[in-house]
Amino acid sequence: MFRLIVIGIVSLASLFPLYSFTTQQLGLNDDLGAVVSLAIGWIILPIVLLKLWKLKPDLEALPVDIDDPTMQEHIAIAKSKLDFFLEGLAAGKLEAYIKFPYEFDGVIEHIWGVAHAENDGYVVTSLASEPVGEMDEELLERIKIKIGDIEDWMLTDSKGISRGGYTILAMAKIYEKEYGKLPKRYAQDLERFSDFSWPPSI
Repeated sequence: MFRLIVIGIVSLASLFPLYSFTTQQLGLNDDLGAVVSLAIGWIILPIVLLKLWKLKPDLEALPVDIDDPTMQEHIAIAKSKLDFFLEGLAAGKLEAYIKFPYEFDGVIEHIWGVAHAENDGYVVTSLASEPVGEMDEELLERIKIKIGDIEDWMLTDSKGISRGGYTILAMAKIYEKEYGKLPKRYAQDLERFSDFSWPPSI
């Protein structure tokens, strides 16, 4: 709302300078100068300002295409290190989480769950947060996710230091590519990950 108010004020304030410029500098008559000024001030200028002044979404709510090359690259990294995660899960000394695709209301969401144990090629998990879509009753209980379906993982110690979290790094990179510098609160949250640094070195 603030953005729209500011753009409205700027557009309104630009009308007289635009009118003076079109009539005095460009030599247009009063009627044509007024039409051109209105077109620039009330149509073209707001469109340009809206394009330049993008609202930055919350990182958690960032709509990311799972097929984005950056996301796919980091999912591949996470999958390549699944053995390390499974060893940590089996040791039972760290909080363990996995990210996996699941269908809600016919839509695939990519969600985080608390990992409890590995069992015959599956990881027993329960949801760490509520999905956007309607949740099936079966998700109120623990469910089994194929190890091959895991897209990311985290192991977190008692001090809050985490291993893994590669898709979170991918989202931060995508955010900066689309919206500019990552907000401070998100950059600070990335400091808890020990497998990568922010800003990335490469």
